[in-house]
Amino acid sequence: MRILVYFSLIILLGSCSIIKNTPKYDLVDGVYQLNHTKVLVEVTEDTLHLISKSTDVVNVEKTLPPVLSQSTGNLILRKGTFDLDLLAIPVKIHGSVNGIPTQMITEINASVYFGKRSDRFYIRYNKTPRSLFKREINHFGLSYGAFVGFGSTAIHDGVSQSQITYDYQGIVFSKGLAGIIAINNFTLGIAYGFDQLMDENASKWIYQQKPYWGIAIGLNLN
Repeated sequence: MRILVYFSLIILLGSCSIIKNTPKYDLVDGVYQLNHTKVLVEVTEDTLHLISKSTDVVNVEKTLPPVLSQSTGNLILRKGTFDLDLLAIPVKIHGSVNGIPTQMITEINASVYFGKRSDRFYIRYNKTPRSLFKREINHFGLSYGAFVGFGSTAIHDGVSQSQITYDYQGIVFSKGLAGIIAINNFTLGIAYGFDQLMDENASKWIYQQKPYWGIAIGLNLN
C-alpha cells in the first residue's frame, strides 16, 4: 500500500512539472454561444471571425479586426466545458483542534481536479483619440468541482498530543471541493478538503479527516 502511495505521488508531482499551463483566458478557435445562438469562432492572426452555426449554410456574420473605423457594439461569447486540471494547494489552514491554535501549513501536494467550467469573453471597441475604435477582450471564468490526490505533512509530538515521539514526513490522501475564479490572467482558487494520514499513526494525528481551507493553483490538462 505504501509503495502505491509513493508511486502515485511521484506521478502527480512529475506531471505538474511537465504539463504546459495553457491559458484558459485566451479566446481560441471553437464553438461559443452568442445571444443564445451557436457561433464558430476562428482566430486568424489578430482578427476574429464569427461564423453562424444556426443553419446548414455557413455564413460569416462578423469580422472583428483589432481596429475599426466605427464601433460594432458589445459582444459576449459564452462557453461551458468540462474542467480537468492538476491542482496544488500550497497553503492549508486547519482550525483549532484539542487546544492547538489555528495552523497554516505549507507542504508538497498534488491532486487531480475535475468539474464544470463556464467562460465568458466580453468584446468591445473603445474609441481612441484618433477617432478609431480599438478592440478590447476581457475574460471571466468560473469553475467548481472536486479533487483527490496525495501530499506530505510533518508528523511530530505537537500534532499527536505527544503520542508520537519522533519526527517524519507523513503521506496523506487528500480529497475535497474547490472553486476557481478567473479574471483575465488573474486566477484564484479556494479549496475545502480533508486529509487522511496513510500509515499506522493515523489515529494519533489530530488533523485526521478534519476539514481545512486552502488556496488552490491549477495546471490545465484540457
